[in-house]
Amino acid sequence: MDLKEHKAEFSAKGYTIIPGFIPEDTAKKLKIIARADKVMAANMRSVKDSDGRESKLTLWYSPGDDVFGRLSCSALLNEYMSCFLGGDVSFFHAKLMNKEPKVGGKWEWHQDYGYWHDDGFPRADMGSCFVALDPCTEENGALRVIPESHKYGRLDHGLKGQQAGADMAKVTQILDQHKVVLCEMSPGDALFFHANTLHASGPNTSDQSRLILISSFFRRDNESTQADPRYRNKDVPSYPHDTILDGAKGLDEALPFSDETAHIIEN
Repeated sequence: MDLKEHKAEFSAKGYTIIPGFIPEDTAKKLKIIARADKVMAANMRSVKDSDGRESKLTLWYSPGDDVFGRLSCSALLNEYMSCFLGGDVSFFHAKLMNKEPKVGGKWEWHQDYGYWHDDGFPRADMGSCFVALDPCTEENGALRVIPESHKYGRLDHGLKGQQAGADMAKVTQILDQHKVVLCEMSPGDALFFHANTLHASGPNTSDQSRLILISSFFRRDNESTQADPRYRNKDVPSYPHDTILDGAKGLDEALPFSDETAHIIEN
């Protein structure tokens, strides 16, 4: 598929998968760097699901000149996201997420805009790019999406465990009309999805970790009405897509990381 075809799929279904968005060997190197990154570990949080199982995440609001920041600020990634959202985009935040073997938790059905709306973003002109650094399989908790669910608008969300999940009565109604799609992915594959697309993931019952990087964006004409700089337009560098590994091999401790007071609901 070319970009025009991916745009058509994103518009129709609320998501599209781009195989080999980064080379597999690059994805494997990013995983090695993430595992060794002490700053990432120091800013990692554990999040419990409704069954008490835990997933781990580190989230930051400005990209640094490191391998993960360069991926988030890749000219190609931004070209695709701007195309899918119909206008120039601004970086919102990025996060490394890990479901450890046997203990990684599930994530409830939710829309990202279900809670980003509370950060003052007027419209759902927002989206994310999910890059697999590990194989994503049914057994280790690959992402599930409901095609066309972005067309139903924002649903109410409430807490389930430490996560916010969508109103399940509404989700059930949508599931009566659309079948769930399991997004199994190889390292280096990228899933782009709309902020109103319902998605969830199961627990990791396998011996394989599920490590991913998610970069999230909003259209520049849709910045938050709040004064908080985390939610406003940011001017960040643009890097050639093939220079991802030229960045620093770890996060800068001065980056603005999320803390325990931030609302939690991820993928």
